[in-house]
Amino acid sequence: MANPVLVNRYEIRRQLGQKPGKRTLLAIDLKTQTPVVIKVMALGEAVGRDDIRLFEREASTLQMLSHPSIPAYLDHFELTLKSGRGFALVQTYIQGKSLQACMQEQISFSEENVKQIARLLLDILVYLHRQQPPVIHRDIKPSNVLLTLEANQIIQQVYLIDFGSVQIFSERSDSSFTVVGTYGYTAPEQLAGRAITASDLYSLGATLIALLTGTHPSSLPQQGMRIDFERNVQVSPELAQWLKLMTNPRIDQRFATAYDALRALDNPSVPRSSFLAPQKPADCKIRVNKDPNSLEVVIPSLSSKTRLVIDQQQISMGSAVLGLTFKQVQVANRRMISRLECIKKPDGRYRIVIWAGAQSFELGTDQGMSEPEKDWLAYELSNWLGIPVVT
Repeated sequence: MANPVLVNRYEIRRQLGQKPGKRTLLAIDLKTQTPVVIKVMALGEAVGRDDIRLFEREASTLQMLSHPSIPAYLDHFELTLKSGRGFALVQTYIQGKSLQACMQEQISFSEENVKQIARLLLDILVYLHRQQPPVIHRDIKPSNVLLTLEANQIIQQVYLIDFGSVQIFSERSDSSFTVVGTYGYTAPEQLAGRAITASDLYSLGATLIALLTGTHPSSLPQQGMRIDFERNVQVSPELAQWLKLMTNPRIDQRFATAYDALRALDNPSVPRSSFLAPQKPADCKIRVNKDPNSLEVVIPSLSSKTRLVIDQQQISMGSAVLGLTFKQVQVANRRMISRLECIKKPDGRYRIVIWAGAQSFELGTDQGMSEPEKDWLAYELSNWLGIPVVT
C-alpha cells in the first residue's frame, strides 16, 4: 500500500513519536526529495487552548531563527484528519542520536566529551537568549539534544530540537506563564510558572549531570533543593563546581547568562564569583521589592523619591517630594517593554532607562548611580524582565 501524502507534497514514511493529540512524523518532501519532520496536532478533547498557542508559537519562533544546530522551519498548513481539523508544522530532519538514546545504550562519555557538548549547547543558548526579545527553550533534556558521532564516538555536531515549549519574552499574556518542562530538568522558578533565560542553564546543567551519572536527576540524592551528584560520578573539582553553579536552585547563585557559563567553563582558574549575579552594595539606598507578578524600585534622592512599578498589565513611574504620597507621572503597557539601557553620565555616574515603545522610564536622572549600584540594579531588572542590558 502506498504511503499517505499530505497536501500532495509530503509522503509519510514512519512515526517518530506520539503524545495525546500530537504526532511527530518522518516524511519525504516530494518536491525536494529530502527527509523532513512533520509535527501534527489534531484539534479535539486532548488538545487545549495552551497546546494550540504553544504549537503556533513554535512555528513562529522557528521562522525567525537561523542557526546550524536548530531545526529550520520549512512549512505549515491546516489539514483534515479523521478526527477533524488539524495543524501541521514542517521542519528540517536532523539525523542524529539523542543523549537519551546514548544513555539507554550505556555509551560512556569522557569529561572532555561532556564539556564539548556543554560548549556547543551553550553556543546555541547564547544565540537564543540574545534574540530581541530573548527566546527560552524551556525543555532542555537528553531526548531533546541530538548528536552526530564519528568513529570511536567522536562528537561531530550537537543539535537542540523540539521547540514546542518555547517562550518569547515579549509575550505578556497569562499563557506566557504556563508551566511547561520536564520534571527533574526544570528549574524551581520555572516550576513556579516563571521561566527566565537562566532557567535554560539549569536544565542544561541537569542534562549534563544525567549524562555523566547515567541517572535521571530526580533519582539522584538531594541536599536541600540541590542535586547531589558528586557521589555518583568521578569528575574534576572544576567541572563539579561549574555544574553546581549551573543547577543552583537560587537564581542569584546561578550563572547570569549562557555567555558567562561558557566563559567560566573555558576559564576554570577565574574566580567563579566574577560570573555570578552582582550583589547589592552595602551602602546602597535603592530598594527593590519583587515577586513573580510585580516589581517595585524606589530610589531616594536629596529631597524626593522615585518609584517604578511593573506588574502584569503596566509599567508606571512616579515621584514623591518630602515624604508626600507618590504621584504617578508615566504609564505604559507592559507588553511594550523592549529595551533596557545603562547610560554613563558626564559625571561618571549612571542612569538606567527602560523603553516601552516610544516612552522612556529613566532611573537615576537626579544623582545617578555608582557603577556597583548600576550593575546590581540592571541585573535585577534584566533578570526579572527577561531582556538583556544594553550599555
